[in-house]
Amino acid sequence: MTKKQVWMIAGLMVISAGLGALLMTGTGNLPFGLAGPDDIKLGADTPPVTATSEVQALNDAFVAVSQAVTPQVVYITVTTEVRPTSQGRDFNFDDPFGFFQFPDRSVPRQGSGSGVIVTADGYILTNNHVVEDASKDGILVELHDGSQYNAKLIGNDPTTDLAVIKIDGDGLPTASIGVSENARVGQIVFAVGNPLGLTSTVTQGIISAIGRGQLHLNRDEQGYGIEDFIQTDAAINPGNSGGGLFNLSGELIGINSAIATNTGYNQGYGFAIPIDLAVAVAKDLIEDGQVNRGYIGVMIKAVDQKMAKFHNLTPGQGVLIDGIQSNSSAEVAGLKRGDIILEVDGHKVGSANQLQSLIARKRVGEKVNLHIFRYGETLDLSLTLKSRPEENSLASRSTDRDSGPSATNDAMNLSSLGMEVGELKSRDKSALRVDHGVIVQGVEAYGEAAISGIREGDVVLSVNRKPVDSPEEMEEIVDEVDSGEVVLLEVQRNNGMKSLVALEVKK
Repeated sequence: MTKKQVWMIAGLMVISAGLGALLMTGTGNLPFGLAGPDDIKLGADTPPVTATSEVQALNDAFVAVSQAVTPQVVYITVTTEVRPTSQGRDFNFDDPFGFFQFPDRSVPRQGSGSGVIVTADGYILTNNHVVEDASKDGILVELHDGSQYNAKLIGNDPTTDLAVIKIDGDGLPTASIGVSENARVGQIVFAVGNPLGLTSTVTQGIISAIGRGQLHLNRDEQGYGIEDFIQTDAAINPGNSGGGLFNLSGELIGINSAIATNTGYNQGYGFAIPIDLAVAVAKDLIEDGQVNRGYIGVMIKAVDQKMAKFHNLTPGQGVLIDGIQSNSSAEVAGLKRGDIILEVDGHKVGSANQLQSLIARKRVGEKVNLHIFRYGETLDLSLTLKSRPEENSLASRSTDRDSGPSATNDAMNLSSLGMEVGELKSRDKSALRVDHGVIVQGVEAYGEAAISGIREGDVVLSVNRKPVDSPEEMEEIVDEVDSGEVVLLEVQRNNGMKSLVALEVKK
């Protein structure tokens, strides 16, 4: 390349660079007709849709609620001391670089969650699982304005998955407590918390269901738990635990606690602890540091379709008492196995978890008024709640026998119930501490008895409240019942527990 060509190229580069600079920085004096910033018009002149006043009012309400309640929800960071249990070296899956930790020393780890300020001086309601494993001085609370406080654990309740912590504050933004009993399916709600470390996040949805139980999320050391969740489709993710569920008035109606998911993240099924229950627990924890919860002392189960048909009730109406605890409030008050609790202090009950939730709000020594159904009659009973014993010794427990009664060779096939029964031998009666009954020697696969939970080795004590002591006696009672009707069996299980089972007769 000649010297002249090099200079020409260099000159073009300079010119190009200069022109580029001119094109990027301004064109006011250029003859090319390029528009300046004030001349550029982006977008349409008018919005494509004009929101109606009703829609705009709803939008404004959403904004108002979000602005009002967000400062009431805090971000909780918890430090725990974890001692690795594996032999050799313990891999830390939270470490993207794959560093190893040695098992001879405790490893500090951090988790996060949410909480709701419930008093102006710093009491905060959260989930037990957020703070239960915190090390000493391991709870740090960050408010909406960014200020941080060390928090103290006041008390916790694994049975409901609730806990109360305390920071030293004054004039803090405090949640307005609503009434979760008034919650309705379809109601608009807001979930506020700190999911995935994203502080002060607001999501909105509706209440999808109320009284959701049997999720087996909350259990104490004895396996007892109280679950009566509000279900919502408002997005809840890890880190939302302990945050608030608010209604359109900005009232706190629940404490977000869990999600049902196959991925570990929100799939539209979130669960919040009703604030009515949470407030009762919080008051106990603040006043006493522990929950002073009263118990009736009964084993309960739902009134299913067959049980309801036998009693001429509506399915889901009431809760069946299936066992009575010795020396319990229930036994003292005169409750019996087979009674159906319809109301508690005027509140109708339709599920076991709802009954548990209502009683869980009351303290030892409080009186409870029950409206019950007893084989065609309604009764009103009053009882005084006692504390929960350490061991649940049920009055219906007859024995701790592990092996069942011996089979006989004279089994009778009760095909209308899908089961075979035989005579109960004298030695088995003595071992089981019963003076009558017949042994179940077989159940038809997928038959009525099997579907209803009857198992080989069970002992049928009565049918329709009439004691039976032979297969013939049981057959005679069943033969008097029309096909499609229901019979009620009192059954003693192999472990000695007694239970009521409703079976539909199929002839």
